[in-house]
Amino acid sequence: MSNIVKIGARYYDFGTKNKSFLLTAQELKTLGIKRWYFMLEVKRPDLGVQDIDPYDPNISAENIGRCANECKQNPWYFFREVSRVPVRGTGVLPLELHRAGCAAIWSFIHSIDFELVQPRQTYKTTVLTAIMTYMLLFEYQNCDIPFLHKTEKRCRDNIGILRDYVYALPKWMNPWATMKHQPGLESLRYEKHNVSIAVITAPKNESSAEDKPRGFSLFSWFADECEFVPYMKSIMNGANSTIVQARLTAKTHGFRSCMMYASTPGNLETREGKEWAAILDNLTLFDEKTYYDMTDEELERMKSLPGPDDPEPDRQPLSMFYIEFNWKQLRKTEEWLRHQYFEAIKNKEISEYRRGVLLQRYRGDEDEFFDQRDIDYITQHQREPDLTIQIREKYPLQIYLHDIRKPDITSKIQYFDTTVPYMIGIDPASGKGGDNTAIVIVHPYTFQVVGELVSPYLSPMELMRVITDLAKMIPRGIFIVETNNIGSVIVDFVQETNMAHRFYHDPKLDASKNPITKESTELLLKRQAAEKGYIGTYTTTAIREKMFQLLKAQLHDHREVMTSKNLVYDITNLIRNKNGRIEAAPGLHDDLVMAYNHVLFIWYYGSRLERFGIFKEKSVLETGHDVAHEYDHFVEDKYVNNVVPYPVRNSFGNQVLSEMLTNDPMGLFTGQGGRDEYGYRRSDYDGGQPVVREDEYALSDSDYVMYSQANSW
Repeated sequence: MSNIVKIGARYYDFGTKNKSFLLTAQELKTLGIKRWYFMLEVKRPDLGVQDIDPYDPNISAENIGRCANECKQNPWYFFREVSRVPVRGTGVLPLELHRAGCAAIWSFIHSIDFELVQPRQTYKTTVLTAIMTYMLLFEYQNCDIPFLHKTEKRCRDNIGILRDYVYALPKWMNPWATMKHQPGLESLRYEKHNVSIAVITAPKNESSAEDKPRGFSLFSWFADECEFVPYMKSIMNGANSTIVQARLTAKTHGFRSCMMYASTPGNLETREGKEWAAILDNLTLFDEKTYYDMTDEELERMKSLPGPDDPEPDRQPLSMFYIEFNWKQLRKTEEWLRHQYFEAIKNKEISEYRRGVLLQRYRGDEDEFFDQRDIDYITQHQREPDLTIQIREKYPLQIYLHDIRKPDITSKIQYFDTTVPYMIGIDPASGKGGDNTAIVIVHPYTFQVVGELVSPYLSPMELMRVITDLAKMIPRGIFIVETNNIGSVIVDFVQETNMAHRFYHDPKLDASKNPITKESTELLLKRQAAEKGYIGTYTTTAIREKMFQLLKAQLHDHREVMTSKNLVYDITNLIRNKNGRIEAAPGLHDDLVMAYNHVLFIWYYGSRLERFGIFKEKSVLETGHDVAHEYDHFVEDKYVNNVVPYPVRNSFGNQVLSEMLTNDPMGLFTGQGGRDEYGYRRSDYDGGQPVVREDEYALSDSDYVMYSQANSW
């Protein structure tokens, strides 16, 4: 029996017989979605549609009209109460909804294209076929709905499934119910609406790919296993102008337009897999909490191009989602996973298991840089983001929850500890849609990634704004930015806003920031120009190679902390090319890896991190790796202070320290009441020998005095 509840100005049926919709609603409620009940909507409860049985053999014409009208106005009613799924050996069952199917239907209703990725045997094709059924019967007139697949046979199989779904509906809804024979798969057509189901076969070469979609009015299509279809990018390029025009026509006349793609993760060893991986970089990751609670006006603004007076003229309109849900999110059990694994072992299809069940995109050949066992570990233990927040309402920062002892209770965002000096690596790009600007937030003591942001549209100016927002959100965070090329613009921003203390820099910068007398304009400009070399990390060829050696050692020794989703994705795409350079596979990106590398590099080689409140003895990491011992041979002194303490004091060091203490040429003691900058008196130094209070091989405060001053001379 129905249970209609009015919320706001709308009505919802909390008594639907389709319990999977109630379960999905409950899951969204648990996730914190405010409008967790949207899939239970009823448009005309006053007509009693919620209590009409559309499969009643004696249903009246009046109730048929009411039911059909509700379906037309409310797709959720069709999917919840009417749609049926033919199941071999079982009969016909109601459509089972889960979070992935809910996201796909929601995207269709709001006319947003999407790719749906989920494990096999979790009703991916089922949901998309149900959507195609709705399109055929209620949405379109005078058009074609194409089906695509990597083979023509599989394409026709999907059309056959669509036909079976239509025949599973009530007879009064089936346009072919009065036909003596079922329509053929090559002539599947709804005559009354002049809608045909068409086949787009896979092209044999790139030159013919762009011609495949021509001649169709593309309000929608279903591209199954799109990551395996040859020349899919060229097919999409050929269809682009038609899709854009169809989208405008649909908006003008008040119906929906939605291009639907579905696949298991592609094989990055193949042309098709590499090509689609490049397409993925430009898709918007679907996030339930972000989009389900948006108003229609907010969604419409995100989908539209910026106008002449738009405050964000560079805003990119939202046109396509990437929707991915894993087996846990789709209510599958550990037992189900084990069954899938043992079947894969038995049939020697472990690669299919990794892609089709674990949703891994990976490559495994002689070009691979990392140990495959380490790659397997991080892919199998990959963490999904716990939530996503929009920085400046358009750049998704994915958050990984972790232990927080002192949150900022005055802030709306309490996902970071105000006492922790998080290390924030930044790899900037131009923001023109090519390379990604990547930001990674790393906890300095657990070394877990707690935040990731990747965007190809984050321009240097916008990056400055994002950095400012993050500086407020993470009050003790330290920014570690690459200063090559685009990064030099960020350094200018740092100097202009007096934020140098929030960015990693060489200790020499601290001294140059304290002039005794007022500088002339010329001297000020010269000093600022010189200081640019002290801020951030400048990546030479040798330093880049050393970064990746550190990354490889980190992955081998501490892989348990390297399981965040985007970092895992970028790491699994790294190869060593024919010239020996470690980089992303063709068509892919390594931007987030580089952002992480900057953090890793500064952790091991950065000078005096305690200046920023970072104390290595608190970290779970080891004190270093063997590769760190060769650092002096690869790093240029002008960018990083690579002076290290001697295990045994030599005569040169003693002589320099003695001269410093005797002559005091810099006013080291006389200007500070007889104490140096660390609070030491001369008596604290034993005959020119610095007193080592703890580890005799550690760099003491007095060492810093000697080496800092000697280095500056």
